[in-house]
Amino acid sequence: MTFKSIKTKLMALSFLLLTIPLIILGWMSYEQSRTSLDDAGETNLKNSVEFTLLMIDHLNEEVEKGTLDRAEAEERVKVAILGEKQSDGTRPLNENIKIGEEGYIFILDNEGTSLAQPNIEGQNTWELEDSNGVKFVQNMIKTGNEGGGITYYDFPHPDNDSQIVPWIAYSKTDPNWGWTVSSSTYMSDFNQAANHILLFVSITVGVTLLIGLFIIWLLSNSIARPIGIVTEHMNRLAKGDLTQEELTLKSKDETGRLAQAMNHLQTNLKDMISSVADTSSRLTTHSQTLNQSASEVRTGSDQVAVTMQELASGSETQASHSSDLAYNMSAFTTVVEQANEKGQLIYDTSNQMLDMTTQGKTLMTHSSNQMSQIHKIVQEAVQKVSGLDHRSKEVSKLVYVIKDIADQTNLLALNAAIEAARAGEHGRGFAVVADEVRQLAEQVTASVTDITQIVDGIQTETLSVTDSLQLGYQEVEKGSEEINETVKTFNHIDQALKDMVDRVQEISSNLAEIATNSQKMHTSIEEIASISEESAAGIEQSSASIQQTSSSMEEVAASSDELAQLAEQLNELVKQFKL
Repeated sequence: MTFKSIKTKLMALSFLLLTIPLIILGWMSYEQSRTSLDDAGETNLKNSVEFTLLMIDHLNEEVEKGTLDRAEAEERVKVAILGEKQSDGTRPLNENIKIGEEGYIFILDNEGTSLAQPNIEGQNTWELEDSNGVKFVQNMIKTGNEGGGITYYDFPHPDNDSQIVPWIAYSKTDPNWGWTVSSSTYMSDFNQAANHILLFVSITVGVTLLIGLFIIWLLSNSIARPIGIVTEHMNRLAKGDLTQEELTLKSKDETGRLAQAMNHLQTNLKDMISSVADTSSRLTTHSQTLNQSASEVRTGSDQVAVTMQELASGSETQASHSSDLAYNMSAFTTVVEQANEKGQLIYDTSNQMLDMTTQGKTLMTHSSNQMSQIHKIVQEAVQKVSGLDHRSKEVSKLVYVIKDIADQTNLLALNAAIEAARAGEHGRGFAVVADEVRQLAEQVTASVTDITQIVDGIQTETLSVTDSLQLGYQEVEKGSEEINETVKTFNHIDQALKDMVDRVQEISSNLAEIATNSQKMHTSIEEIASISEESAAGIEQSSASIQQTSSSMEEVAASSDELAQLAEQLNELVKQFKL
């Protein structure tokens, strides 16, 4: 089969679009059914094990109550899941417990001994392996002890020992007796219904494909046949046959519209060829007239070219002068901008000086206030020291009074001692008292002497401090006067700087305005220079265009001759069509 025709391509594409979704849908249905059946089978295995464990729990309660013997309870479980033990040691499958076609429930202990099994009850199956070497009995016991789970293994089919098939088992350990209860069957038990579904889906897909192919063949014919008719008509048009009858297709779809478009094409092409034949005849006549007009235009173009050359020379001179003026104006603008920047810098510096002067004025005012405070404090200190000197002099007077009293007391004590000596034995006690009084008077005299020296020292130091404070007071007065003068000077400087800042700001504003106007003038001059250059270039281009026009007119004359020849050739080509 080749794919050169539309019919073949449509059939192949439609077949693929029909086949692929059907196959995918059928396979997904089969997989979903198989998965659902597997889940249902696992649930069946689990439910059978859970039912057995519930039965063990119930019988164990009877054993614990003492109403049932343990061995009898175990046998009841075995009979319930399988059946009565036969004379040959086997047990039949319980028909009431359906686990697939060949599935059954069996019981193991933790050592792998089969406690309930149709054929090998009492045997140890701990080391049993499947065809892959997996010890599935150990896996069942391990899974059961871990809370229950699924075990997969390969084992002979019940009806054919030589056929190894996949098996599935659910195991769970009973906490009462330590039994591992397992329920198993081979996997194909779960998938038999899915295989029936797969067969049904396959048949459905096959029938659908056959019906679809027939419908696709009909549709492909309905599309390909009209296209073939249109193709044949198109080939005749390509050979120049415009005498064919119009296509008549009953189809209203794209093929019908294609036939209508072909009919319109034939009609328009016939009209166009007729028009071209008429036009080519007139073209021959007009080409001769064009040749004569081209000669006249060429003569006028030569005269215009000379005039444009003179205009171009004058425009170049004007553009040169404008460029020089623009260059000089640019330099002037640069100088003005620099002056403007310097003026702004001076303005900023003046503002900084004004700020510093204001700060200095504030500091001097603060210093003047502090000097006034110091002046007041020193004045008070002088007054207090003078008062201290006055008090010390009063203390000196009191000390002299005390000294006189002490001297008199000493003299009186001496007289009292003399009188006591005259009195003899009777005046002895009075003599002792007089002696004590004399000693006290001497001590007072000594103390008064020390106080006198201290007071004299205080007076001396007070005089010295008074002199120092007087000198300091005079210096403070001088400092206050100088600071006041400095404050006045700062006030004058501040006012002068404010005036200077105002003038500098005015100068800076004028410079900025000059810079702005200079920039505008520079821009205008550049525009004039640019326009002059463009004008010169335009005139040169116009001159060149006139020259090119002259050359072109020569070419037009030559082309008109060629056009006449082409018109003749066109007439020959038109004659090939059948109108």
